[in-house]
Amino acid sequence: MKEAAGEANMTVITIILIGIIAAIAIPLVRNAMSSSAKQGCCTNLGNQWSGGKCYTINADGTRGGEVSESEYWDEANSTCAHDISS
Repeated sequence: MKEAAGEANMTVITIILIGIIAAIAIPLVRNAMSSSAKQGCCTNLGNQWSGGKCYTINADGTRGGEVSESEYWDEANSTCAHDISS
């Protein structure tokens, strides 16, 4: 009987630990995926992604000014703000 109670306690502890790990990992993964998507949208427009921001590229290949996030990212739909197929 003591073994069964011990196993039940370990099961509860395991479930709690899985919940804690998921609560920490999900926001980290979501943030990384969002950042990767924004980077792709920025570079698809021919811009440069650096330090978590999008920049234009000057004619001589140097980094230009910062591009407003709304120019390449649609926050409401979490997608690129442009259609590269047209």
